[in-house]
Amino acid sequence: MPVVPLAGLPAGTLVLIDANIFVYAFRELSTECERFLERCRAQQVFGATTLEVVNDVCHRLMLAEALDEGLIGRPAAAALAGKRDAIRRLHRYWPLTIQIFEMNIAVLALQEARVRRAHTVRTSYGLLTTDSLLVAAAEENSIENLVTLDSDFDRIPGLTVYKPTDLS
Repeated sequence: MPVVPLAGLPAGTLVLIDANIFVYAFRELSTECERFLERCRAQQVFGATTLEVVNDVCHRLMLAEALDEGLIGRPAAAALAGKRDAIRRLHRYWPLTIQIFEMNIAVLALQEARVRRAHTVRTSYGLLTTDSLLVAAAEENSIENLVTLDSDFDRIPGLTVYKPTDLS
């Protein structure tokens, strides 16, 4: 339950990484997130994430690119849905997404047991689906540390949350 600035993450720590950290780093919105991912790449800290997070990062980066290109007016899937020609022209989001697989970060595959465990997490802590899957992944892999900006994780017992401080 403790919340700690990301800069305070000790070397050698095993951490689970939320989607927003990748998005802030890849979009160059947070130097702290960029430095953290470099620490993972250099194996100064040991990062793990889930396949669901990778998919979420891909989705968010695609929407951000479409917004940046003026193809949509708001970063929402509904705004981009059905714009097949526009989607085909998007090209920056995917190379950023696949960097996750090249960073010395373990990517945990989704299994039925996690989906079932996530339901218990949702009903216990009132989390949304994707967040509950991340907590379930932490539980099933005995990971006690999470890097995220999302305050919904701040009240999860047994989880230390590390947050970047260069974002508002």
